Amino acid sequence: MNSLSRLKNSLANIQKRIDDTAEFYPTLDYSFHDAETLEDAVSTRPRVLSGGPQVVREGNQYYSYGINLNHNKLHGPLETLPKFVREIFINPDALSVIDLSCNQFTEVPIAIKQFISLTHFYFHKNLIVDIREIRKLSTLKQLKFLTLNGNPIEDDIPYLRSYVLCTLPGLRNFNRTTISRSDLKISIIWKTTNKNLLSKTLKIPTIN
Repeated sequence: MNSLSRLKNSLANIQKRIDDTAEFYPTLDYSFHDAETLEDAVSTRPRVLSGGPQVVREGNQYYSYGINLNHNKLHGPLETLPKFVREIFINPDALSVIDLSCNQFTEVPIAIKQFISLTHFYFHKNLIVDIREIRKLSTLKQLKFLTLNGNPIEDDIPYLRSYVLCTLPGLRNFNRTTISRSDLKISIIWKTTNKNLLSKTLKIPTIN
């Protein structure tokens, strides 16, 4: 086995260990606080489900790889989220799951771009109307699971699925539906035939 193959195998094994560990530690749950700010949402300790796995703490920090902030009234850029994650997570750079569903966001929080290890981003049932907001996620190269259903753009943009697949080619699941080969073929055709439409009518930079 050559050095390149050994490196690939080593990286795959490391990623598997991270994934397995992430499944072991529960997501920190700050949902259903009716909070308008992040500070209000996280003002108490994370919720623990009866009979579920217990959160593991070391001092004031937690072993976890995800944060759940759904069913609040959050909005805006969430500028303080990265600082909070650094303070509360033992391994903040490995944060892989963020749930901001069922809030009042009219934009994808710019802070999300800082979480480069993010694999799951739940953002359904918010107030997104501008399809250009999706492009903020294009820097998240590890992103595999995304939800946007229940946002106004779901009804207003009939080609949403194809646009998302062109913008985020690394996705494996969109709106809780596995991305199929047929989806990818359709998105490629759509991309080829709609570059001018996008740039003229939506004023979105042409997809490369």
